[in-house]
Amino acid sequence: MKLKKLFSALFALVGACVAAATIYVSMNAMNSLPVLLTPPDVARSKVIMLMNAICDGNYEEASQSIYGTPDLGVDREASDAVGVLIWEAFESSVSYELLGECYTTEQGLAQKVSITSLDVTSITEHLRERSQALLEQRVEEATDVSEIYDENNDYREDFVMAVLYDAAADVLEAYGQKQTFEVIVNLSYQDGNWWVVADEALLDAISGGILY
Repeated sequence: MKLKKLFSALFALVGACVAAATIYVSMNAMNSLPVLLTPPDVARSKVIMLMNAICDGNYEEASQSIYGTPDLGVDREASDAVGVLIWEAFESSVSYELLGECYTTEQGLAQKVSITSLDVTSITEHLRERSQALLEQRVEEATDVSEIYDENNDYREDFVMAVLYDAAADVLEAYGQKQTFEVIVNLSYQDGNWWVVADEALLDAISGGILY
């Protein structure tokens, strides 16, 4: 693998991580005015169910709280070890706090939520620099060039993958700070139940800001 292909591979791996977090949402328009037939606590509990499922990494269960029960898609495995490493670090970092009580809106109810998670963008920003430095270090320290180059004198793919993985681990340790989003989770009463209405702000928060 030539040096110029290293960074192509790098961005492909980062892309795989993002792909692992791609969310597909299908929602129907909700134009009905709110009808408060159940106590607000029932709606609030739906938000808690959603966020607990997200924190547990159970996106199939999380979808059961969202109107239309969309396929969130983020429980698919990444196609490479780097994507898995970053996504698992993100999943394990998610926490939340409900801010205040549910309040009425024109569409139904809303609950403010603070969501904290790994800042994945900061990881990807430093990944290229660290992988370049680590590549040069590994080449300089190598005692057996056959572990680095193939028969065409290109970088071995397994060597490049190992460099990228170790670089990602280093960056996660050094730059793995968290970020916090405050979002409004909207709820609508449909079909005899309260449902979370997923919008861009909520999806952005539960995907760590790498969806858009």
